[in-house]
Amino acid sequence: MTISLDHLPAQLGAVAIRNEFIEVVILVNKGADIYSLIDRRSGIDVLFKSPWGARQPGAWSETSTSIERWISAYAGGWQLLLPNGGDECVEQGVTWGFHGEAAMIPWTVVEQSDDALTLEASLITSPLRVRRELRLSGSVLSVHEVVTNESSQEVEVMWSHHPAFGAPFLDGSCILSVGCLTVHADDATPGTLLSPDSLHDWPIVTSVNGDSVDLRFVPDPSEPRAVLAYLTDFTSGFFAITNPTLGLGVGMRWPLEVFDKAWLWQEIHSGQGWPWFQRAYVVAVEPASTIPGRGAVTARSRGESLVRLGGHESREVVIEAVLFEGSTAVDGITEGGVVKFATP
Repeated sequence: MTISLDHLPAQLGAVAIRNEFIEVVILVNKGADIYSLIDRRSGIDVLFKSPWGARQPGAWSETSTSIERWISAYAGGWQLLLPNGGDECVEQGVTWGFHGEAAMIPWTVVEQSDDALTLEASLITSPLRVRRELRLSGSVLSVHEVVTNESSQEVEVMWSHHPAFGAPFLDGSCILSVGCLTVHADDATPGTLLSPDSLHDWPIVTSVNGDSVDLRFVPDPSEPRAVLAYLTDFTSGFFAITNPTLGLGVGMRWPLEVFDKAWLWQEIHSGQGWPWFQRAYVVAVEPASTIPGRGAVTARSRGESLVRLGGHESREVVIEAVLFEGSTAVDGITEGGVVKFATP
């Protein structure tokens, strides 16, 4: 099954790479977002789609806040967040907008084949050049990312990935597996489930009502919930979501040397007012260098780690996303996207 790109605005520069097992749609002119991750055997796209759909960045006026501009351009899918994450801040004399610049700008295609795509972009708000190589092998999408400081001045940045998953893949039968030990609720906007700044052992958390809740089980769309928390103390850099009803799962693995934390975001028809108006059904586990989602300046003021790049220094990571057949929880994902299933 091949997905048509005709429904996407031409200004987004949508391109697809595919093999026998996977099709991936990338929005070249909108942050090189991974818009779709499709299991070709079933035709199911596992990634979340926003209620307002894909549109060209700039739908809001320049007087809008950076969060309004970012959200208005958010079509769902999987973004690169760089050099900032969460709230905008002023860093070295320039505003680093909500979730950073990288996901809002057009990229340049360097090389493309049927099953691979290489892109580059240079940022303005920080002296960074980013090169991304997306390559398919079997049921695995490999994202090889190189971030280079093109100046002689040291810079510190937040570096995160923002993959979000939704229906029809996501439903109340889904199982979430993560290689972490600790859950730390956001201190300002933790959502409806957890008390602000509360600490919990993965996967059992204590709700604001004093109930024990197992985060491994994804709520049904009829069970409203909002969560913003941070997953820490990883023993293995991976997560997986398995849908036993469909017999389909998606997982990711990443290097803890750069992404030793992850943001956990759940919006289950819960958000009051803008932007969701209770229209979103989404679960995201976001590999991240830094917490909390308050921008780089706040993170630094709290003594949290950022990614430090010396003059003309480069850092690189490889993230692998895998689509797999299965119906149980996952114990780990090894190099090459090999999924280790939990013992029933």
